Amino acid sequence: MSALSESVIYQLKIVLLGISPMIWRRILVSSDSTIEDLHYTVQLAMGWSDIHLHHFIIYGKQYGITQPGGTVFSDCASEVKLASFGWRIKEKFLYEYDFSMALL
Repeated sequence: MSALSESVIYQLKIVLLGISPMIWRRILVSSDSTIEDLHYTVQLAMGWSDIHLHHFIIYGKQYGITQPGGTVFSDCASEVKLASFGWRIKEKFLYEYDFSMALL
C-alpha cells in the first residue's frame, strides 16, 4: 500500500452548540470510514438512539436523512469516504441531529 492510499486517523471534537455548560466529545475515526460510519460513531459517542432526522453539511453539501420516513442516506453517504474531503487541522463542518441540535 502506498503512502497516499494508507488510511489516517482523524481526531474530531464534537461540540453541542447553544448549550451551557459546554457538552463535547472527542472521537477518533479512520479516513477509510464513510460519512454513514461517522454518523453512527457520533450517535454512540453522544449516547443517542439514532431516532431522528439528521445530516452533515460538509463544504456546502448535505449528507444524511433529511426527510421523514427516510431510510437511506442521501448523496451516497454509505460510499463517500472521509478521506475524500481532504480536511485540514481545525477545519469545521456541521452535523445536525433532530434539527434542533448542531455539532462541529
